[in-house]
Amino acid sequence: MNNILKLRLHYFPFPGRAGPIRDAFNIGGVVYEDVHVPPEEFGKRKAAGEYPFGGLPVLDVQTTTGHIKVGQSNAILSFAGRLAGLYPADDPIRALRVDEILSLGEDINELLGPSLHEQDTTKKMAMRKILAEETLPRWIGYVEQLLIANGNTGFTVGNNLSVADLKLYWIIDWLTNGSLDGIPTTLLVKFKTVQAWFKNIAHLRSCTKS
Repeated sequence: MNNILKLRLHYFPFPGRAGPIRDAFNIGGVVYEDVHVPPEEFGKRKAAGEYPFGGLPVLDVQTTTGHIKVGQSNAILSFAGRLAGLYPADDPIRALRVDEILSLGEDINELLGPSLHEQDTTKKMAMRKILAEETLPRWIGYVEQLLIANGNTGFTVGNNLSVADLKLYWIIDWLTNGSLDGIPTTLLVKFKTVQAWFKNIAHLRSCTKS
């Protein structure tokens, strides 16, 4: 890790998939450049081939031996976690659990995809109704079970903050902050363990300057 000279994270000027990555760097005191990509510029830069796999986030890593450009948010988040001490690289079982939750987060993100791309308002609201009343409660229930299985420690894995917590924190925030039409802010009302965990992670984040 000592051969890393510079890190540049490219993403839009809002949290999204970069939210937990920024948190990991900030909490761990990892120096990086937060490059905000204007949404109106993204298409042009994508067409120019600036981004691996055509999407964001992207991390530029400058080392003593060269430069690499990496895509895929979970890979970048795991890397950030290792640098920040928020990924249990020395414990294969705990690392496995963290990776499982990172993938769980992507599964939840994918649930919103069809309604985000639907242009017909009536169809979109019908899709959101099913999400709000059936699909999302079922998946948040999975998170509730996961937290209970971990002993109600206030974390998703073990007794310490990890990138798994940061990943799910930003997803739950997105689902409950009122920015998604048709998804009520009361989505967590029946999930007391998730509520307590969310408050704990919010508190820990608030103790770190972004």
